[in-house]
Formats: sequence, structure tokens, C-alpha cells
Amino acid sequence: MTIQEIADAAGTHKTTLLYHFPSKEVLYDAVLERAIEPVIEMMEGFLATEFTPDRLGWYLDELHRFLKDNPSIPHLLMRELDLGERYVEHFVKVFSPAEKRLAEAERSGMIEHVEPVFFVHDLHVQIMTYFCHGPLLERLMGADPYSVDAMIKRRSYLVDQIVHQWRPGKYSAVKTAAEKGRTKRRAG
Repeated sequence: MTIQEIADAAGTHKTTLLYHFPSKEVLYDAVLERAIEPVIEMMEGFLATEFTPDRLGWYLDELHRFLKDNPSIPHLLMRELDLGERYVEHFVKVFSPAEKRLAEAERSGMIEHVEPVFFVHDLHVQIMTYFCHGPLLERLMGADPYSVDAMIKRRSYLVDQIVHQWRPGKYSAVKTAAEKGRTKRRAG
């Protein structure tokens, strides 16, 4: 894509674009920075608080809402993880505090041991690729994968998966009425 094509798509003049961004590389860096910033802020906000299933659900809701509203961002970030160094540097900066926070939670007995590299990377990839595979998911699900119901199911699935890694068998994000009834009958 040429600078002229970018300017045309943005509804501005090439000279105006070049005044603010002297090259496509500088423009790309600015776009990437703007895409990364909210994702990093959400992750840092989550890491600054206690690890609970409710807090995790809130974080996933916020991140899912942002990615649904900005569908090009997951594609951009996944492309950068595969091919680029720019986002990798940001990801590494976030990884260190995440690794520290996971170690603190483990020492306090809040969570079982998880391998931080795998945990942080795999969670990130799971979230981003869900938003990169919309057409496939729609075909497999037979419904809009970004509908409210689908996103609630997705959040519950991720919370259950993550919490079972943290404390196997201790938590469940969502129990159906039937499951709650079975638990009461067994206990009683």
C-alpha cells in the first residue's frame, strides 16, 4: 500500500500524512502503539489486583469488548507476534510483571504453580485468535461467535480453564441450575 493510498483511505492529503508521519514505518509504529496501548493497560489493570474468577471474568469481558469493537487489532497483534519485533517488545514488557504477579500469587497459596511463559502466552493467543477466526467459528457454531450469548459462553469457558490451572478442582465459573441441584442432593 502506498502513502497516497493510505492518505486516500484516511480522507486526507498525502502531504498532511507525511507531515505527521515521515514514512510508512513511522505511521505503522504509531498505529501499532495505539492498538497495543489499551490491551496493555487492561492487562496491567488485571495484574494489579487479586486473582479471582470474578476479576478474571471482568478482565476478559473488557478485553473481548475492545477486540470485538476493533476487529483489525487481533489480526495486527497476531501478525506482529509471528513476524515482527515491535509488539514482541511490548509483550515482553508486560510478561515480566505478569510473571512476578503469578509468583506472588503462588507463594501466597492463592494459585497452584503455573508456568508463566506458557500461561501468559497461551492465554493471549487464545483470546486473540478467537477474534481472528470469526468466519470459521460462525460456521462451526452455526451462530454469530460475537453475540452476547456466545461471548458469555466464551468468557465462562476461559475462566473455568484458567481457574482450573490456578486451583484444580477448587473453582467453577458457571454452574447450571441442574449442577447446583446435584451438588445439594449429594451433600444432603
